[in-house]
Amino acid sequence: MALLSVNLDMIAALREMRHIGEPDPSQITVLAEIAGVDGIVVQLHRDRRYIRERDLYLLKGIIKTKLTIEIPPVEEIFEKILEIKPWMVTIVADQADSTTPMAPFDFNSVPIEMNDITERLKGAGINVSFHIDPEPEQVKGASKAGSNGVLLSCARYVEARSLESAQEELDKLDRAASLAQKYSMTVSAGRGLNYKNVEPLVELGSIDEFFIGYSICSRAMMVGYDRAISEMMQLLKQTNQS
Repeated sequence: MALLSVNLDMIAALREMRHIGEPDPSQITVLAEIAGVDGIVVQLHRDRRYIRERDLYLLKGIIKTKLTIEIPPVEEIFEKILEIKPWMVTIVADQADSTTPMAPFDFNSVPIEMNDITERLKGAGINVSFHIDPEPEQVKGASKAGSNGVLLSCARYVEARSLESAQEELDKLDRAASLAQKYSMTVSAGRGLNYKNVEPLVELGSIDEFFIGYSICSRAMMVGYDRAISEMMQLLKQTNQS
């Protein structure tokens, strides 16, 4: 069965709307783990607009599964990550605007040497992944950088407007995942996945873990967080068994 890690950035975004300290991502983490998730994911932006450093310390202290933090390649953020020591860091493109989703890292235009950064994080016992588009050259770039895994962007699959184009994007994701596994990297997938579009990805059988946040948060508003997570996990389990 493919694993499920829940992204809590939507929770932090809701907190930001009223500036009153709730909902608290650490409290939601407890509910998520009770419901059976395999991990928790958060994004740390330059401006700390949503997830804050205090959140990271709290999450690190209470999480019983694993904590993944998505970050841009910024030195002062690396220093903080080395102090917190999450289970995994996923490196994304550096963006000034924290209101937009973190974009895939592009090895074709990277201005800095990533091997030293990867080794620095791995030397501290932190697994390293790169958020990339499902393209062979990006997978190879992550492998050359010494990455433990990749987070494949499903944005183009999610945004496809026809069955034909959706299938083309599924094929790209499958090929990229298979190539990453060939290079002994774990494969995660995320960005825009929900209860309706995740099944074809699970059926590929080449993705180890799914990072899903917004759709679970939206569903939780109607049925509660534990049930929303349980429904997603059951969906992943049933699809694997079919």
